[in-house]
Amino acid sequence: MTTVFFLFLLHSALGLLATLPLVPDRAGTRFFKLSAAAAAVMTTCALWLGARRFGVVAAENAPGGADYSKVLALTGALLVLTVLYNRAWHFGARRLAGAFLWAALAAGLGASLVSASGALMTAAALTSALLVGSAASAMILGHYYLVVLDLPIAALRRLTVLLIVALGLRAVVVAIALVGPVHAGYEEARLVASGLWSADGIFVWMRLLFGIAGPLSLVWFIWKTVEIRSTQSATGILYVQLFLVLSGELLATYLWVAAGFPL
Repeated sequence: MTTVFFLFLLHSALGLLATLPLVPDRAGTRFFKLSAAAAAVMTTCALWLGARRFGVVAAENAPGGADYSKVLALTGALLVLTVLYNRAWHFGARRLAGAFLWAALAAGLGASLVSASGALMTAAALTSALLVGSAASAMILGHYYLVVLDLPIAALRRLTVLLIVALGLRAVVVAIALVGPVHAGYEEARLVASGLWSADGIFVWMRLLFGIAGPLSLVWFIWKTVEIRSTQSATGILYVQLFLVLSGELLATYLWVAAGFPL
């Protein structure tokens, strides 16, 4: 489970940071500092878990045979750059903050790519990060309409569109994993997906229910509340959306680590 939470926190931090370029500066310094602080806390926890898990095992024992010494180094760089991004906003250095953000995204992307093996797992990791990040960022931004009264609705609409796109891409990757060509090592999970029972079978169905079906059922309500500028209602629905997304992606990460299945 240590590896599961390490990857989950890494992807979540990367996804949250990746949405920030879409948010206008008018959201205020507090929004960007809060988002960066949340990403830094997640990265710190991931780094601690990763150091405990992979500091005492050989690289060949890591999931997928990935070189986790490089993953940990890149995760450490992500943490440092995220903290610097936070401090740059604190002192009003917006241009410098932008440079730190893009550098942090490069480090986080590198860590995610090195930890994944194969095109399908890479696609699963990146779409997972984008989905969690867009759901979290939209929910946080929704609160700031109570603080920044002149914040344009276009900001929340933009993140809502990103959330819908991310959910669609995530569903496509899951569909390819379930019904696409059989890859080496995926046969057992493919049988589970076909309706046969196994030890991890219940987690497959829970992942599909909480992580795909549930969020898809809420998309229309989120979009409509944003369109009528009912930001409080949209934020409330986004709370539920975020809970479902986090549950689904945590289960997906478990299946990735336990069964080698990029769901």
